[in-house]
Amino acid sequence: MAGPDRFLRRFRGDATKAGKSAEVSTRYAVEPGTGKLAIWFRTANSGSPSVKLTITSNHYRGDGPWTYTVAAGAPTEDHFNAVAYQNGWYDFPITVDSDATWSRRSRRPPRDGRGERQRLTSA
Repeated sequence: MAGPDRFLRRFRGDATKAGKSAEVSTRYAVEPGTGKLAIWFRTANSGSPSVKLTITSNHYRGDGPWTYTVAAGAPTEDHFNAVAYQNGWYDFPITVDSDATWSRRSRRPPRDGRGERQRLTSA
């Protein structure tokens, strides 16, 4: 799914392969430690073996990747400060180790509650 300002959500996979039990969702919320807007990733696994999900940064950040082992029925959540890097722009592909066909990708600048692009600073 593509939209304005380079917004992108990409979902790839094969419903008959091992990755069918893995899922990632995203949301924007204030990060309590900084009080600033962050992108939150929630990972879930509806299968019986644990899965290993890896979040990588294609652009805008030089750190990572970040790997999460997600047990069946035990979702995890992590956030990335959307303000500290390139005024909130991000590009995060996500893969699962058990299925090369499975991937998700989230890319966009943050927006405010009215749908307007925010000009964010780290100050």
